[in-house]
Amino acid sequence: MPDFPTTSADFYRLRDDRTNRCPDARDYQTVSVAVTADKDLVATRKGQVMLLVACNLLSRWCRRVILDIPNAALHPSLGFGPGYLGDLVLGQMRDADPFGSFHIDAGRMEAANLVLSVGVGVPPTSQQRVVHISANDWLAAVGLEPVQRLPTSSDENVLGAIAACCLGVGQLFKLATRLPDERLIRDGVFDLFTLEWSQPNETRHSGDLRAGGILMVGAGSVGSSAVYCMRLAGLCGDVTIVDHDTVKVENFNRSPIFGRASFGTNKAVAISNFLSGTPLNPNPFPMKWNDFVRERGRPSMPCDLWLPLANEDGVRNSIQSNVPPLMIHASTGADWAVYHGRHIPGRDDCLADRFPEDIQANALACSTSRIPTPQGSVDAALPFASLFAGLLVAADIARSNMSGYPQVENYANVDWHGKVVVQKANRLPRPGCACIQQRRSFHDRFNAGSKHRHLFRDELT
Repeated sequence: MPDFPTTSADFYRLRDDRTNRCPDARDYQTVSVAVTADKDLVATRKGQVMLLVACNLLSRWCRRVILDIPNAALHPSLGFGPGYLGDLVLGQMRDADPFGSFHIDAGRMEAANLVLSVGVGVPPTSQQRVVHISANDWLAAVGLEPVQRLPTSSDENVLGAIAACCLGVGQLFKLATRLPDERLIRDGVFDLFTLEWSQPNETRHSGDLRAGGILMVGAGSVGSSAVYCMRLAGLCGDVTIVDHDTVKVENFNRSPIFGRASFGTNKAVAISNFLSGTPLNPNPFPMKWNDFVRERGRPSMPCDLWLPLANEDGVRNSIQSNVPPLMIHASTGADWAVYHGRHIPGRDDCLADRFPEDIQANALACSTSRIPTPQGSVDAALPFASLFAGLLVAADIARSNMSGYPQVENYANVDWHGKVVVQKANRLPRPGCACIQQRRSFHDRFNAGSKHRHLFRDELT
């Protein structure tokens, strides 16, 4: 592992290489953003989550951020201990980018090129372009004009708040890279529960937050993002984390957890450290999946659900061959795409169906291109895409505890290239697939204790 960069030029060369591989990117490097928030909202858990997530995302690509936020006491339900919001926000931003300029200074707001307005409030009185975001429950509102008020709810669900931050910071990135208006995200309300743009006419509570036992294979950008969202959402359970890789500067642009403090640490261990002392009990395994299976053996993995978030070394086929229970995953793809998947044994298609090894991914200029570095090769990616992918995983875990699951289709393609369009479908197993042979006897042997066993028992006759 090389030493951490000692100059800003070396740091940004590594961190931004993935972003710069996207053909629309580069102008963002000189843009400054101001963040302002509704003062009443800042005192709430939802408001503090929005500021934490939005500023975290900004620090992954924007080098100059000015904050106009009160240094309010941290909401106790966030689980970060006693302290102040401004200190936590600045701390995470400076960890993500030790060379950036991040300050709380209301007097310098008008010096910024762009503004993010969090909550329904009075926009800045300047000629700056302003992105407004608001949220409640599963709903996320975004607009270039002040957004409408959403239905009120006493529920502590912050999943919509995280979605609003992804949309808002994604819009800022588009503005920073000077994309034409037809490429900007549409104004409106996105329902994370249904994965649709909708009218804000109802709210849904997140329900039971007990996630049970989770096996997460892959602790990279999407895996770390999923854990980040799970913690902020208040999910609880046991999380087994498998990954052999270490944190590099190249990871900083799209992981909300990795930064200077975790540089050089195994990714599974870094995520475990992030979860320490929270209701999500981590158990890290700093090794490759195949070594984990050989060391542990399949009978020793009685988890309620698996998160297959790695894609190297044929790991997906290996995971499928080990008779997984319910699986939830997400990934980023070419040309601003984010994918979401669910696999209920016997009901949905499986990993071997969804990712056949004989079909090669198109190596386009964004998200799936391979970039050689002295430490190996990495993928190109947009800074906010992985967090949204991780959010889709956390959201589906929350849905799995609610009546009527599965409430949405097992496949979704969220296209961020333009106005953010969602395509959804239910995919079925193909004839002759290996998962068809994994009938009830195998699942009774390995997955009889899964809290989601009722979803696939009748399908495996």
